[in-house]
Amino acid sequence: MRPVLTPVVLAVTALLAGCSVHANIDTKFVPSDEVEKKTEEVLVQEVGQAPDATDCPDDLPVRVGADVRCTITVNDQRIGVTVSVAKVGKGTDYTLSVEVDDEPLPAGS
Repeated sequence: MRPVLTPVVLAVTALLAGCSVHANIDTKFVPSDEVEKKTEEVLVQEVGQAPDATDCPDDLPVRVGADVRCTITVNDQRIGVTVSVAKVGKGTDYTLSVEVDDEPLPAGS
C-alpha cells in the first residue's frame, strides 16, 4: 500500500522547486549543518513550517552548480531534496536553491 501524501508534503513539493536563500560564508564550503539550517529557513519562508528533521550528510562546495542531496522528514515521511548553489556573489555571499523530490523516499531507505 502506498503512503498517502499529507497536505504539508504536497505543499512543500509544490512550492520548493527552485526556491532560494541568500547567505554569507567564511569558507569555500558550506558546512552540512549550515546547509540543513538554510534548507529549513527556505521551508519556513515558503510553506510557513519547518520539516520535523533535516539531514544533509555532506558539506556543499561554494561554486555555481554544486549540489548536495539531503533528506527532510515531514509527518514520518522522508523526502529527498537537492540543495544547489545557484549564484555566488562578491565576498562571501551565495544563493542556495532547494528542489524537493516529487515522491517520498521508499520506507527503509
